[in-house]
Amino acid sequence: MAVISNNAVVRSGNGLGPKTSVLSCTKATTPTADAVAELALTHTIAGVNDDDATTSYIAVQGTATLPTIAGVSAVVSFND
Repeated sequence: MAVISNNAVVRSGNGLGPKTSVLSCTKATTPTADAVAELALTHTIAGVNDDDATTSYIAVQGTATLPTIAGVSAVVSFND
């Protein structure tokens, strides 16, 4: 059985990396696989949600400037 506790602490170091960004990718403009391949040149790919028919979401981590890719835009970025 799971035990519930209240000892969680939110602090630097609990995230994916030094900077995390979630990007949306319009599939009609740039296929998800192409966007991921381009982003992987400068960032670590943390996750991809490709379930929607028209838009995918790609989570990346890294401090490099995000590359300019047609149809791909940042939804949110945060620093750890």
